[in-house]
Amino acid sequence: MKIASSLTNPSEPVLSKILWHGVALFVVIVWGSTFASTRILLNSLTPEQILLYRSLIALVLLLLLARPRLVWHSAKTELLYLIAGICGITLYFIFENVALLYTYSSNAALLVTASPLFTVLIASFVFKTQAFNQRILVACLLALLGVGMVLANQSLSLSQGLVGNLLALLAGLVWAFYNFAMEKVDDALSPILRTQKVFFYGIITTAVYMLVTGKHFVNQAALEPLNLANLGFLGVIASALCYVLWNRANHHLGVVQTSLYLYFMPLVAVVLGVWLLAEHITWMTVMGGLLITLAVVLANAKKNG
Repeated sequence: MKIASSLTNPSEPVLSKILWHGVALFVVIVWGSTFASTRILLNSLTPEQILLYRSLIALVLLLLLARPRLVWHSAKTELLYLIAGICGITLYFIFENVALLYTYSSNAALLVTASPLFTVLIASFVFKTQAFNQRILVACLLALLGVGMVLANQSLSLSQGLVGNLLALLAGLVWAFYNFAMEKVDDALSPILRTQKVFFYGIITTAVYMLVTGKHFVNQAALEPLNLANLGFLGVIASALCYVLWNRANHHLGVVQTSLYLYFMPLVAVVLGVWLLAEHITWMTVMGGLLITLAVVLANAKKNG
């Protein structure tokens, strides 16, 4: 979960800032490696089971980290948390996990990176909070070209490529809606307590989805050492611990500096995809990823910056 705090401390000692830069880089490396970890789990667990297990592990740890535990607010606030849980947990991880069944983990990571561009477009055309200008138009054209180049790095079989790539794009889209929902939340809860609520609603909606679609909740393969290690990594380190570390880095460095590290995430995913999963990466994929990244940076650039 990547909810940011806008606080920064300009008087922070230099050595401390260097430390928090290292923390931010560590978090992004972890997040970039989750694509390969999930791909390994998909050999024996369903996408829904991976989502449910990692979320339960994360919520338990978050409940242990902060009290009071789950705090209830107005119906409007709870609705926003519900939307955030559906978009940021249930739909995001279902789309991402299913995508990894059909496409390279590196492709998925590169396409999910387009999420900030979706955020800008939604702000421009849905919520009307940002004007659509020439800069955003150029960013959209660059992103479209980049996505096309990434899509080219796939099997000719529809089930092996296009479906997975489109699901990865949908994951980026619903993550953008998650960010808007959390932006509208107005309460005095700490970041950890907010994340507790998001995971709570995500787990509830995931369970409902699994019941309605007849998915199995229990899979003994999850207890196998390799799978247990990967689930622990996803739940404890990637979902709970890294979220806390990321928000602390935001406090010490500011959102602008920490956000720049997110662009390293696809690079990590590509390297691990080649190294651990023997994925085939072409120069077209690399160029496509660079164009998507450039488009995101351009779309989110300050008008005067």
